[in-house]
Amino acid sequence: MNKKYFVLMLLSLALSSQFSLAATVDGVNPNTSAELKNNAKSNQSVQTKAPVKLDFIEIIPGAFKAVIRDKSINPKKLSIEDEITLEWKEKEHASQRLKISEKTDFGSEYKTFDLLYNDKDEQALKEIKNYNTESTRNQGYFIGGRDKPLRIVSPYMKKNGQGEIKLTNPVNTKDYRTRADRDKANEKAIREYLDQNKGHDLFTVRSKQEIKESLESLLKPIELIEYPINNPKDYKMMPMIPGFPKKIPGFAKNIHMHSNPSFFQGRAYVQLTFGGTPEQLKPYIDEARSNSKVVILKSDLSHVYVKQFIDSKMDYADSLSALIPRSILTVKNTTVPMGKFIQERQDHPIDKFVDEIYELENQVLAEFNKVQIADEDKSAKYKRYFETRKRIEDARDALKPKQDYENKRAKDKVYPTYTEKENRKLQQQYLHRLSYNEDSVEIPDNYVLYVFDFGGSWNHPYSLGAAVSPDSNYIIYFCQQG
Repeated sequence: MNKKYFVLMLLSLALSSQFSLAATVDGVNPNTSAELKNNAKSNQSVQTKAPVKLDFIEIIPGAFKAVIRDKSINPKKLSIEDEITLEWKEKEHASQRLKISEKTDFGSEYKTFDLLYNDKDEQALKEIKNYNTESTRNQGYFIGGRDKPLRIVSPYMKKNGQGEIKLTNPVNTKDYRTRADRDKANEKAIREYLDQNKGHDLFTVRSKQEIKESLESLLKPIELIEYPINNPKDYKMMPMIPGFPKKIPGFAKNIHMHSNPSFFQGRAYVQLTFGGTPEQLKPYIDEARSNSKVVILKSDLSHVYVKQFIDSKMDYADSLSALIPRSILTVKNTTVPMGKFIQERQDHPIDKFVDEIYELENQVLAEFNKVQIADEDKSAKYKRYFETRKRIEDARDALKPKQDYENKRAKDKVYPTYTEKENRKLQQQYLHRLSYNEDSVEIPDNYVLYVFDFGGSWNHPYSLGAAVSPDSNYIIYFCQQG
């Protein structure tokens, strides 16, 4: 095991099992409207080479970042132990401000709206093996010393549906009661997609322009991951997400926006957060409630388990906390460096790839068409095409000089650096927009979650909804899938 991560694991366990690792501490969005919180907790010391003083900055209501007062200390050069200590203090500072309910049951925020659904199904609850840990297996179900009871919710539950939807996109979720219903609908959707997106005919020569457009389409998701859409001015460039606002309201402040697509095993994630007065946010909260299947405090997520389908087994069911994001991304005022982007374009110009693909496809088709087979089966024709292509590609690769991969590792590359002004100019030139650096902050436990839809599993989660601060002055819309 890598020594660095082994040390990290041991230290985090030693500090407290209650505190999970947060995000980095260097840099805070200057647009944050909250003031510095200078109080007794701000005077705690971090054991670096010399004790330092901390300020806690409220990034969003109830969520804090620890900032070192001593400007001579570079946060990027802190040891792993120091970083863990800072993160622990951020959690400790935030937790002292939470309004903790004295009730042993769920708070009044917990709601489900499907009158025919039994969220206290003891038979299903007793099947959950993930819950039966060493610390809880002797507590029983709905008896004993456990802090909270358990509940079960399902994606096929009916949403609230009360109230008019004007400010946000409609939410029309698929309420599949069985896995077979879901699979049947997915097969239909795939067939419709393939009918509409047949791609190019392998047996017809493509123009260079067509090849270039195909390559650019393939590379676009990578660009959006490395340079996410996170400038509020570009909200219309984001995909239309059910339940999200149709536009960012004029009163919105402390806005943090992010959008990146899924790519291979990567997870798609979209968020929009903004603040306002309780009166300004009330219609947005009302619509979130109308779209919800479940309303719950974030601190109660681990007590609610998901039954995906009516015929699902609950042995290894996930809790809602495994499906819903625990933190949000916050946007800084500096743009993502363009050095790698520019260098890659210089080292691997797209026009060169286009020329190579164009030449290869013409050579393959010329060789392939030398053989004409009457009434050739479609599958056999495809197989013969790909065999021809592989033979030609192997012959071409054999003529190329061998790459010295040891001396060309990406981590050893030095990319050009630019000033912030130059970087912004390059982003506008190549991306036609600005993309900012990001940090993250954990959503406080006393936020109320309005869950519109959910599903998947812990390693491929899906969730759609909104989180609202206790004072109803901040709202976080989220959608993750992957």
